[in-house]
Amino acid sequence: EAKYCDRMSELVKKNMDNLYGGEKKKTAKRDTHSKTNAAVQGTLEIFDFDEAAIKQELSKRASLTEAQLSAISLKQGLFAKPKQYPVWIRFANGKFSVKNDYEGDTRSMSVKVIGVEGERLPQSHELKTQDIITHNTELFFIRTIKDFHSFFLAVYRAGLFPLFKLLVLLWLKLHPYEATLLETGFKRFPKTLLIERYWSASAYSLGLKSDFDPSQPGRVPVEYPVVIKYGFTPVSSQPPHQQLPLESRPESELQRAKEEGKEDNYYREDIIQALAKPDAEYCWDFQIQFQTSPEMSIDDTTIVWNEKESPFFTVGRLTVKHQKVNSPKESDFGENLSFSPANGLAVHRPVGAINRLRSIVYHIVADNRHEKRGVKYQEPTA
Repeated sequence: EAKYCDRMSELVKKNMDNLYGGEKKKTAKRDTHSKTNAAVQGTLEIFDFDEAAIKQELSKRASLTEAQLSAISLKQGLFAKPKQYPVWIRFANGKFSVKNDYEGDTRSMSVKVIGVEGERLPQSHELKTQDIITHNTELFFIRTIKDFHSFFLAVYRAGLFPLFKLLVLLWLKLHPYEATLLETGFKRFPKTLLIERYWSASAYSLGLKSDFDPSQPGRVPVEYPVVIKYGFTPVSSQPPHQQLPLESRPESELQRAKEEGKEDNYYREDIIQALAKPDAEYCWDFQIQFQTSPEMSIDDTTIVWNEKESPFFTVGRLTVKHQKVNSPKESDFGENLSFSPANGLAVHRPVGAINRLRSIVYHIVADNRHEKRGVKYQEPTA
């Protein structure tokens, strides 16, 4: 694993140089999730949730001893007390380059929580924030770091010479399981990103054991009191905040956008128009899902954690209200924001192979991007 993490670290640098270095005049963007649809402000309220009730429900679904159950503390870190935090949110498309919105893709919602106090993860690039990175699919389409390296190598080579694009098709042909997952994730075209469901897909600890050794990279077995995934479920802005149905962009409208042949920035334009309304208010329940059995894999993020076996519990609410989004400064701010699964509190340590890789390469890509954009990065505030 260490070997392929090192190879990925070098490969992302080469890819950024190929895309944006040398004589190229293109403004540097991310190497994945390249298209920023909008950067918006919001608030994340952490509730005074019933910890005892959640633990009682957890005891019914997981084979835990009384000692193991009592060792679980849910009210720590970001969840320590009821509080409202300001947040910055970046909505984006998932592909390696900027494409029209009518093309199949995943969509992401990355939330940067501002003013979070506590012991930091050593890889954190900021001092008082917590990053929560989510997508509108429950899984990540690749199982291992080695497989991700081989896929990304094909993508990199495809960018060097047009004929090499066949290498990506060949990789997908040789990896039918991953190809099917990717194709499935590309099928959904949300009507709006403001009423869409998002999952972290990868897992995080909630608390650490007293004898935890932070020097361990995670490639050896590590025991945590509890491991969770994050989720954001769209709900009504008015009590009782019922879950909203997910809608799709009309097929006829998609087809018309393709036929017109114009640049399609549907999701950005939708967010701009929706939030321009004085009474605009969009909400998501902020939820956590527990690993309740060994079959709910941490390392293999292609395995979905079954919600019937382990439902999501609501611990807070994310709210976005009326604001002006359409400005050059807002666009630059969204492009310059830096997110990482490892930016945050130690008790929310990212776990699993894909998270270990992301914790390394996200920081490399961000530094490379900022250097190419001539940006001296500053931690964002409210």
